[in-house]
Amino acid sequence: MLIYTLIVMKEFIRRFDKVVTEKTATVFGPESHWFFRIATHFGDPIVVCIVALVVITRGFMNEDIALMYAGTAIPVTLLVGLLLKMLFERARPMTDYASGMWLKTFSFPSGHSSGSTITYGLLGYMALIVLPGPLGAAVLGSCFVVASVIGISRVYLGAHFPSDVIAGWLLGLVSLLAVILVVRPLG
Repeated sequence: MLIYTLIVMKEFIRRFDKVVTEKTATVFGPESHWFFRIATHFGDPIVVCIVALVVITRGFMNEDIALMYAGTAIPVTLLVGLLLKMLFERARPMTDYASGMWLKTFSFPSGHSSGSTITYGLLGYMALIVLPGPLGAAVLGSCFVVASVIGISRVYLGAHFPSDVIAGWLLGLVSLLAVILVVRPLG
C-alpha cells in the first residue's frame, strides 16, 4: 500500500509540475524573460548572505544577540536546503538555463526560494516592528512580493520545478517562523 501511495504521489507531483510550468510560461510569455533574469538574482545565495552579514553586523554593533541569531538563520536555512538537495538528489529540469548554471546542484528544494523567503521575510518583519504604521506593512508586503517573484522566476527560467519552489518557500517560512517566534529579534 505504501509503495502504491508513493507512486501515485510521484505521478501527481510530475503532472502538477508540468501543468504549472506550462502555465507559467503562457501567463508571462517571452517578453518577461529579461524581468525574471534580473529578479532571480535578488535570491542568489551571495545576495541573501550579504543581507545576513548586514543583519548580524547590526546585531553585533548594537549588542543584540537576538538580531545576530536572526541573521544567522539565513545561511543556516541555505545549508539545510543544501543538505536536503543532497538527500533527495532530484535532477533539475532539462532546460538550457539549468544546463548553463555554473554551480551544479540538485533541484529539490529551491535554495533561491528558501533563501529569499527567510531573508525578505525577516526584513519585512523588522520593518513592521521598526517603521510606523502603514509604512511597515507596505514594506512587509513588498518583501512578500519579492520572495514570490523570485520563486516564480526559478520556474519561468527553467531552473526548478514548481514543487521545488514550493518546498523552498516552506523551508524558508519554517525558518522565518522559528526566528520570529523563538529568537524574537527586535521584540
